[in-house]
Amino acid sequence: MSGAIRRELAALYRLAHHYGWTDLTSTHISARLPDDPEHYLLNSHDLMFDEITASNLTRMSFDGHAVDDEPGSGRIVNLAGHIIHSGILSARPEVNFVIHSHTRAGVAVSAMPGGLLPLSQHAGFVLGTLSSHPYQDSTAVADEGALLARDLGDNYAMLLQNHGLLVVGRTAAEAFQYHYYLEMACKIQVDILAGTDRPIEITPDAMAALHDWGAPANGPHGGVQWPSLMRMLERTVPEYRE
Repeated sequence: MSGAIRRELAALYRLAHHYGWTDLTSTHISARLPDDPEHYLLNSHDLMFDEITASNLTRMSFDGHAVDDEPGSGRIVNLAGHIIHSGILSARPEVNFVIHSHTRAGVAVSAMPGGLLPLSQHAGFVLGTLSSHPYQDSTAVADEGALLARDLGDNYAMLLQNHGLLVVGRTAAEAFQYHYYLEMACKIQVDILAGTDRPIEITPDAMAALHDWGAPANGPHGGVQWPSLMRMLERTVPEYRE
């Protein structure tokens, strides 16, 4: 089981690189290890996302210690990443993957007074399961992981104000799907608001159907698209599995 989880998490990192969701090495994606409940997987802070493979992911304890599979590997722990991911995974036992990003559009929308607006189908997919969290330095606030989990609640996506995006998924496919739609919705919103201060909003009645489309209760989502994404990685960067 852990080998399959490692490959799926490595695939998420390569997809984040492919879709331009990276911020040097400063963002992170995590995975729970169902057969090793005392640990989870996270990236080493010194690796770019297109360098990440199944074998160089770091096994982390929930109290913040890296468990080196290869002694002397020199892997660097991202403390902010650990705080965020351990807090969410501890609070949400049904969730197995967490994605946190600092995309340009995601940060922009997270800093807008109205947050994400009902301007696109993409927004409709996530608005029914979207929270927000005020900006705080993750490493300087006591219990920030618990506060993030509190503000996420039972939702599957969150705007971290002035900071970026966070999504969760029961599967790797679902985490990818929620991040894809949230990021696309943010890009579309930035484009629309650059062209007009009087955007056409989707009506509440029409938006209700979109909320149902993206509702966690109707998931896990992403299973249709995930195999094609894996085929793309197999064609282009098969070394992600190593």
